[in-house]
Amino acid sequence: MAAAVAKHQMQADLSATTLTTIMAAWLLVVLAFFAYPLSAFSKPLTQLKDKTLLTLSARATTQQRAAERKSIGANVVAPDANEAEQAIEPVDLTKQYEQTRKLSSMLVNRNTLLPVAAAALLPFAIAGATKLPYKEVFSVLKKLLLI
Repeated sequence: MAAAVAKHQMQADLSATTLTTIMAAWLLVVLAFFAYPLSAFSKPLTQLKDKTLLTLSARATTQQRAAERKSIGANVVAPDANEAEQAIEPVDLTKQYEQTRKLSSMLVNRNTLLPVAAAALLPFAIAGATKLPYKEVFSVLKKLLLI
């Protein structure tokens, strides 16, 4: 695509506005092809995250109730005889819970799109810099990357 723009620029004058429009349209196409397939993983990742958080919360509650039984002798609220028979090894679940909570189920974010956008626009910047002033081309490139 950038080669076609460069060829057209060699044959006719290409303005900075036209180059900006072409670069923006190309950026939208590339990002759509990048982001759309990854969006299919959002729902399963959200479900996995929710299940993991629920399981870790339940396990932490069971551990806290076991610690309460050990220190007081019984659970203050809703004593359960079956629960008292279970041997529970205390494990610190705080780190795993916090790491799971911080995980994003969206695989597409600004940090993942920036390298893709830079790679998609670099050929256009090079093609534009052959006839247009460098400052103007890099200004357009910078604006498109910071959107």
